[in-house]
Amino acid sequence: MGNYVTRRARKVIHESLASLVLCGPALFLYAGFIVTPAILGFAYSLTDWTGWNRTPRFIGLANFREAFTDSRFFDAIRFTLFETALIVFFFSFGTMLLAILLDRLRVFKGAIRGLFFYPYILSILVSALLFQYLANYNEGVINTLLRGAGLGRFAQDWMGDPRWVAYFIFALVAWNGAGFFTTVYLANLQTIPADLYEAARIDGAGAFTVFTRIQFPMLLPTLTTNSVLALITGINLFPQIVVTTQGGPGWRTFSIGYYIYHLGVLSNRQGYAAAISFITFAALVAIAAVQVAILRRRQVAL
Repeated sequence: MGNYVTRRARKVIHESLASLVLCGPALFLYAGFIVTPAILGFAYSLTDWTGWNRTPRFIGLANFREAFTDSRFFDAIRFTLFETALIVFFFSFGTMLLAILLDRLRVFKGAIRGLFFYPYILSILVSALLFQYLANYNEGVINTLLRGAGLGRFAQDWMGDPRWVAYFIFALVAWNGAGFFTTVYLANLQTIPADLYEAARIDGAGAFTVFTRIQFPMLLPTLTTNSVLALITGINLFPQIVVTTQGGPGWRTFSIGYYIYHLGVLSNRQGYAAAISFITFAALVAIAAVQVAILRRRQVAL
């Protein structure tokens, strides 16, 4: 019995050491680059750290109290929620319909799918610079085409006009990310058994019936995934703003991410920026949890 216990203990030790060797580097990197900065960030959110002073002063929850009375923070929230609503709707349902249409193609299927996916492999910097060029009032392609077609009166400063800038940023995000979300739906469509389509065809079901009775219920798990990813994309809207509008005109396009950057980097308020970050993180987790719960309940109901 004693020998058995000894061998068992040695086996457990060897398995633990093997796991530590295999997983240890990843855990070390995760702790060093994710967990530790998160802990330090929360600690700094309780101080008046500017990013330069070596001994930040502890001020408790003052930064969090200020956030709830900060009008610019609420403006950033409104803009971010507006963009997020557009992004979630398009990436959840618009790309679903696009994937279904692409799945029905019979000629040049691979080439056309590749064209839709191509913008996603471009860096956000390149995509943003491209849209910035398109939006240029004097030399941009959009206004040039409008003037060439005799519709010069519709020419706009697309990124300088408060009426249009939010929609133009959404167009940039949609163009850049549509390929990825469409591809995820396309992959799910390939898993639908062909027998279901054959049975629907025999019963005389039209395209709309096939979508509502077969495709949409089968795509619900992917809809849940895509909607959460789209939510994260909208809440984290930042590089597109940095490259194109820098928050302008005025404060019109200050997303939460850009506001955090403005506070921490441009205004030297790292402590307050950290507090805004944690408020945003908590809100994002809560919204994502509610979103997943609703979609899963709908999935079970179907």
